[in-house]
Amino acid sequence: MVKTEEHDWRDEDTPKKKELYFDATVTIRCHIAVARDIQSKLRQGSARSELFRRTCFGSWLDVQSTSNDPLLVHLILQTQYRPVGSHNALYFHVGGQDLRFGPEEFCLITGMRFGPYHLGQGGAYITLRERVFGYVPKLKLSHVKHVFDYSLDQLSDLDAVRVCLLMLLEFGFMGRESKNFVDPALLQLVEDLDSWNTFPWGSYVWKVVYEQLHNKLEKCAARIPSIATMKQLSYSLQGFIWAFKIWIFEVFPYARNFAIKHGGIPRAISWGKSSRVTHELALQLVTNATMHGFEPLQVLAPTLAERETDWWRASHPYFDSFAYDSSPQTKKARLSSPPQSSVKVCNLLVDDIANSTTMPVEDIADATTSHRTTERRENVENKIEKPVVMTHLTNPEECVDELWKARQPHCVKTEMPMTSDLFGFSDRLEDHVVAGTVSSEGDIVCVQGYTVKQRVAPVLEAIFKKHGDIAAACVFKPASMRSSFLEIICEVVIRIQTNDNLEKTEEIEQQVLAMEAANIDVSWLRVHLEAICKRKEASKKCGLLLEMKANAILVKKAAQMDLRAQRNELAAAQKRVEQAERCVTVFRIVEKNLNDNILESKVNIDSWAREQVL
Repeated sequence: MVKTEEHDWRDEDTPKKKELYFDATVTIRCHIAVARDIQSKLRQGSARSELFRRTCFGSWLDVQSTSNDPLLVHLILQTQYRPVGSHNALYFHVGGQDLRFGPEEFCLITGMRFGPYHLGQGGAYITLRERVFGYVPKLKLSHVKHVFDYSLDQLSDLDAVRVCLLMLLEFGFMGRESKNFVDPALLQLVEDLDSWNTFPWGSYVWKVVYEQLHNKLEKCAARIPSIATMKQLSYSLQGFIWAFKIWIFEVFPYARNFAIKHGGIPRAISWGKSSRVTHELALQLVTNATMHGFEPLQVLAPTLAERETDWWRASHPYFDSFAYDSSPQTKKARLSSPPQSSVKVCNLLVDDIANSTTMPVEDIADATTSHRTTERRENVENKIEKPVVMTHLTNPEECVDELWKARQPHCVKTEMPMTSDLFGFSDRLEDHVVAGTVSSEGDIVCVQGYTVKQRVAPVLEAIFKKHGDIAAACVFKPASMRSSFLEIICEVVIRIQTNDNLEKTEEIEQQVLAMEAANIDVSWLRVHLEAICKRKEASKKCGLLLEMKANAILVKKAAQMDLRAQRNELAAAQKRVEQAERCVTVFRIVEKNLNDNILESKVNIDSWAREQVL
């Protein structure tokens, strides 16, 4: 029985007769038992196990009860109602008490933090995929499970922990199936364990739980033609429904008859079971809910120890104004942060071209897509104001696109790397700066008449020293335009010598083509681009070979399994042949004995020949 506001649920109490509750076949796709498999794979006390325990999912290695108890879940769902104005929480009416299961309760049960999040598209290059799953063209959860089952020991400790985190999230919490594809955004997130640990997984997992449980039986009843057929109902639930079962243990004192609570935070890992939950046993939760000592707990409040946890302190500010898909918070820039787009700068460039005027452009450092901790919010915007004059452009749209792509900051570097190996310079770049040619004004410096960012000035000076003024014949006459192109070239050089994002050769190729179209001498850069392209082709070929090898290994394993099966069948057949031979031998002996007995009988007959009586 699913109650709604339209049914005037406050005028009726929770049914006490068992006949008013109906049974159903419920399938819950939630495999929290994978946490025990992870504990076994990582081996208690090993370095891998300790690394996993330091993650936000580390406490789940100590989970005790792993059964989903669908009968118990189905029973409580029959007491669900919809109050007016309810949002993002589930409400139940049992024993005259109104019970709530929402984000706060889910947070206390699971220890998962809540907050706004945005996973993004996961379009950036993911090294984890190449290292662990590079041979798979379209990554599915079955591939992750195969690595977990057969190849986990061959991975590094960190990659093994990453695979285990994906297993626990996808199979344990989300209840997804092996045939489902892996979200590239999750691969990108798990590669940065700091971002993974501070991501609001409570918001991510709760969204599915709420969608699955909210008015579930009412939705099923809409498809049932009569109450009689309602008793033959069968349905499935996906997501972390197991946490809802733990909430039932927490709220209903009668649950202590089949569940045992030990110490532990979060509460989910502290519960174990003493007996199997049957339909008759589960009915006692609601039918005895009005008895003294068995009244359900209306409010699930955090203890003092729970209030001091990081996940509760980070989640509490979001419970009053919870949103699923809000703008991501910025995180302190990392050395490996991928570049992100900035609409503001692009719009300024477009306006600059349209008006043919000088306008300050802010060069803002990129912010990572990963969610950061609320305790470490830092402003990492590095604003550089620089006059940019855009005039005499034959195709403004193309120039804006090329300039904008090229002026993206690709990573944050703490020092200028060596260039002698790549470009033939014998000393460090700083040694090539000629005295008197570089003048500094804040973060903008002048190099032989061109104003560029200070961090690219040593690279530009080294280029001028080896190749001369490569922008002398540029078709764009304003110095600011040439400076912009030179900054792009310096960024490309830095990317090449630091091997930063070199897999995106198409982007670098477009930048070089834009330079050539502007009549800037970049012929010396072509040699290095060709080498990068050849290396990329070799890497692609190697990836294909690895994929073929992986497929061959799978076929070999299948052949080995078939061979073992054939051998077992042959051994069984040989055993049957031996038994048949022994049986034939026995019957031959029996036949021989019978023949001997028959012969002896005939002899006796002849010896006792009949004599004449008279």
